[in-house]
Amino acid sequence: MPIVVAAAIVGTSCLPTFPRETPPGVAFADDFSSSMLGERYNVQGGSWRVADGALVTLGDKNLPLWLRAPLARNVRVEFTSKSASSAVDMKVEIFGDGIRHESGYIVIVGGWNNTLSTIARLDEHEEKRVAKRTRFEANRVYRWRVERTDGHTLKLFLDDELLAAYDDGAPLYGPRNNRFAFSGWESEVTFDDLRITPLP
Repeated sequence: MPIVVAAAIVGTSCLPTFPRETPPGVAFADDFSSSMLGERYNVQGGSWRVADGALVTLGDKNLPLWLRAPLARNVRVEFTSKSASSAVDMKVEIFGDGIRHESGYIVIVGGWNNTLSTIARLDEHEEKRVAKRTRFEANRVYRWRVERTDGHTLKLFLDDELLAAYDDGAPLYGPRNNRFAFSGWESEVTFDDLRITPLP
């Protein structure tokens, strides 16, 4: 049975932590109702903060906010996002090492001045990345679903519609590739209602 951690807790003394021996496959939810990120996240600096019940970045130029809990090999990650910039440029990283940008898959919606959305492996500019010409709206809330159900294909759904899928013949996973992060470049982006579900 997977461990379940609910992070919508008020008061820093009750914030859950993830011991180093926490096994992969942790179910996790955070609605950012607590004003503190606490030890659930690896805060490495930047503008990351909780404001008005949501996670906000002012644009941290690829300084991700990593969740400390390890992911299962097959997993579903759901959340909402909203960009306050006309450039849009909303970004997350998955199956990374929990420390470095571009240590896993990079998933971008409305990147490159709101012209391109992509899933890339270890490099945003990877030649084999999956990319689509797209445009999205500033100040609109989008619901994301990033999931891998078969051990090798990472899929991005936006508002329940499949936007991109990356089939990897050498899928990233293991102790150095089992973390999720919110990320960003220069846009002010709000994230909320994070839910992580391990899958068989």
